[in-house]
Amino acid sequence: MNIMLSRAAPHYQALLLAPLALSLTFGLPGTATAESGKQFPSKPIRIITPFPAGGSTDNFLRPIALRIAKTLGQPVVIEPRPGGNTIIASSAVAKSAPDGYTLLIAVNTLLTNAALYHKLSYNTGTDLVPVTYLGEDGFAIAVSGSLPVTNLAGLISLAKSRPGGLTYGTSTTGGTTHLGPVMLEQMAGIKLTQVPYKGGPTLLSDLGSGIIDLAFDGYSGLAPMVPAGRIRVIAQSGNKRSPSMPDIPLASETPGLEKYSLKFHVGVYAPAGTPKPVLTRLNLAFRQAVAEESKSNSTAFNLDPLNLDVDESAHYFQKELAFWTDAVRRSGVTIQE
Repeated sequence: MNIMLSRAAPHYQALLLAPLALSLTFGLPGTATAESGKQFPSKPIRIITPFPAGGSTDNFLRPIALRIAKTLGQPVVIEPRPGGNTIIASSAVAKSAPDGYTLLIAVNTLLTNAALYHKLSYNTGTDLVPVTYLGEDGFAIAVSGSLPVTNLAGLISLAKSRPGGLTYGTSTTGGTTHLGPVMLEQMAGIKLTQVPYKGGPTLLSDLGSGIIDLAFDGYSGLAPMVPAGRIRVIAQSGNKRSPSMPDIPLASETPGLEKYSLKFHVGVYAPAGTPKPVLTRLNLAFRQAVAEESKSNSTAFNLDPLNLDVDESAHYFQKELAFWTDAVRRSGVTIQE
């Protein structure tokens, strides 16, 4: 499968999240930067995201960033840089100063790109280091409300009757929203047609309007359209039922798909060379924010928290990088640069 990818120009936006009381540091230890000796952080922190504003990643990042601003006593700036299959944002952070003030929020696509592209301007495994992982979850497998299916078995049956006739949207070519349907095709013996999008909001709008037939996405982005019947979530892709989708069956519960399992994670990364004390300070702040947000019954945060320290995050990073490199190889998906 050869896929031509045109790299979109970056789109710049920024949201300044004002810090709250400086005294509310919740006991986090002060950290000195190697360059200046000043206590970290002494200026605003910037989080670059490869996704446009309004998507599922953006929706749960905002309350997390507000909590971090409160804890660290500095503003947190969210800067969307969509395009280039998330490469634009990833490259910007990989080439930034390793001081903890420029971070990347990323999903599995960061890892699949390492296997898909041979001429990246950065090395995923050596130019970026994980700060922490906010959590992981299975994908919601959703169909347009106008599609006459109510479960995954029905979708497979319909797809077999219309080879190539059903379409699925992807927000990143070669990413997990793409590999998920490809793996479904391979295991179920069906043929679907990919429709690539530059971001999640347009994809979800088209799914709800019936312009495309199905999509793999995080549940939080799909949930607002479920009550009105614009979309129907028919399965989830993890190896256990998600707390956000307890009544939705696993894809592996469908006959013939017993080995189907696919998760996505959301991670925070810094440039390689960032001092470990700075990584640790950030790690604690993010983990605290996730713990607080997950207990707040927020509808925006629908991940299973991982609660990994810096060393555990590094181990998880290497394990996931190896897994997704193998998944890309087995899928047969390629990108011509």
